[in-house]
Amino acid sequence: MPATTTDHLPRPPAVPAGWVPAAPDYVGVGTARSGTSWWDGLISAHPRVSRPADTPKEVHYFDGCWTGELSQADIDRYHAFFARPEGHLSGEWTPGYMLDVWTPRLLRRAAPDARLLVLLRDPVERFRSGRTLAENRFAVGSTARAAANAAFNRGIYADQLLRLWNVFPREQVLVLQYERCVADPTDQLRRTYEFIGLDPEIPDGLNVGARVNESRGPKVTLSAWQADQLVRRYAPDNERLPALLPGDLDLSLWRMPR
Repeated sequence: MPATTTDHLPRPPAVPAGWVPAAPDYVGVGTARSGTSWWDGLISAHPRVSRPADTPKEVHYFDGCWTGELSQADIDRYHAFFARPEGHLSGEWTPGYMLDVWTPRLLRRAAPDARLLVLLRDPVERFRSGRTLAENRFAVGSTARAAANAAFNRGIYADQLLRLWNVFPREQVLVLQYERCVADPTDQLRRTYEFIGLDPEIPDGLNVGARVNESRGPKVTLSAWQADQLVRRYAPDNERLPALLPGDLDLSLWRMPR
């Protein structure tokens, strides 16, 4: 199989003196507009987590790799994003990794031992927030129809999880519920720290409830009819989730048909 050229891949930052590149210890893979910037910031606040200053929260390394090809040079280039001092952990959170059908297998090749993180949010609220982002930044498609279709598909969680688990062992994936994180951020953050191999103690002075990256500007308002249609259309997929995530998901926190 021919190797990829690296021209289309993101360029890693310079490795700080004394730091060592390695595969990421954790990778957040989903989902957009579900508090991932907030949660990534809390992880990054742990004293044993480091990444180069120019490594963004979202590396988007595999976005252009839909042909499914990665050379060893490509993998090494990915690892260069996660240089860290000895004894520290490093990682990223690109919410589209779980959505892109080609990425889980490539991620397994590049970081087979990484602990994966998923944040799920009520898909109706995730849809509204995603539409706000698309309309404010013109980030998804060129029409309201294209943006609505893209936003809706991101909220079909069950198939995304099954695709992820088809490549990574389930015990290597932690699925968090955004609403539970909001209700009890301390407990859920300790759970997250422990899962990725960190001391679960919350750093002194860390404001765990201070959410970041909320939508700015006018927010999309769903009509009663739109909200009802979304609730009904998401319900069959939502009803699959408790069996996939026993004990990890409380559907009473999401809008469901009455």
